Amino acid sequence: MSRITTDIKYSFKETFRDRMNIFWMFIFPIVLFLLFGYIFGGQSDSITLYYQDNDGSQMSNLFIHTLNSTGALELKDGAGMNMEQMLKDGKISAYLEIPKGFGKNIQAASSGNLSVAGISIYYDKSKPTSMAAVSVVQQVANGFNMKMANAKDIITVNSKEAATSGMNYFDFLLPGILAITIMSAATNMAVGTIARLRSTGVFRKLSTTPLSSKEWIAARITTWTILVILSLVVAVFLAWLVFSIHPNINLISLLLIVIGTALFAGFGITVTNFVKNEESAMNAVGVITFPLMFVSGTLIPVENMPWFLQYLAKISPLTYLSEGLRSSMITGNTGDAVTDLAIVAVLGIILFGVGAATFSWKED
Repeated sequence: MSRITTDIKYSFKETFRDRMNIFWMFIFPIVLFLLFGYIFGGQSDSITLYYQDNDGSQMSNLFIHTLNSTGALELKDGAGMNMEQMLKDGKISAYLEIPKGFGKNIQAASSGNLSVAGISIYYDKSKPTSMAAVSVVQQVANGFNMKMANAKDIITVNSKEAATSGMNYFDFLLPGILAITIMSAATNMAVGTIARLRSTGVFRKLSTTPLSSKEWIAARITTWTILVILSLVVAVFLAWLVFSIHPNINLISLLLIVIGTALFAGFGITVTNFVKNEESAMNAVGVITFPLMFVSGTLIPVENMPWFLQYLAKISPLTYLSEGLRSSMITGNTGDAVTDLAIVAVLGIILFGVGAATFSWKED
């Protein structure tokens, strides 16, 4: 234990002497948060409207087709999904529900019977796009009424404000920035430290000491975890100070931070086990981690991405880390947070296990 403690003290001194480490840990997350927050924070997201067609009639299909043909909405079939829960958790901004009997009620009303065909749209008032979706649905309904009954209200739109998390873009962005910070700091510290010590011959000297490679790994992962937490404290303080965001720091979010650090540190160790040159190792890590920043739902919601990027998001470990932090810290969806934590834990055990098992300085 004394050998591990000694190496932890040394690694802290070594880390803070390196300006690049300071940049990745403290400056990079601040720049990223301010950049994306101010550029995209005041802009509306693309208008995606989920729908549930419980009628399945020719008339309901026509109504959905007309909505889609306006070009103002991107319609997605929500059949089999819990739209109410997704709206509550802030994963969608609005959804449309067409009740059973919609087509028959329109036919009855068109024949002169006193009947109406009501549809319901549930929306999150904190999302600027939600009211635009309500407006488009109302306009399409008015168009149907004009054609069928000279502006008589046959199709009525019941817009209902739902109780939601009230998550805005800044709330959405913070967990993504934290996840990116964990990935960037852990991988860069792992790759930079190992490649530098290997190239300078430090590992050859350490191999002659009582300190084993496994003890060195234990000391370094402890150091990196503490440094990542310090980095995240800076980012959270900035979010509170500038954007008035009050994330909920709890056990699940802390476990995600620790395990996420181990996951990406393990990835960095694994890369340096096979790519010995420092510059080549940094480039190899960057080729993988840089695209992950943009396809993992960290800066842009996954549902707003092209379909092929959504498939990439499903296999990215950063997706589950950012979604887990978002569910635990912002929306309070404990169920999703635990699921994401389990996925991150499994991936972390695999990557860190492979990295630690294949690491040996005696070969250098």
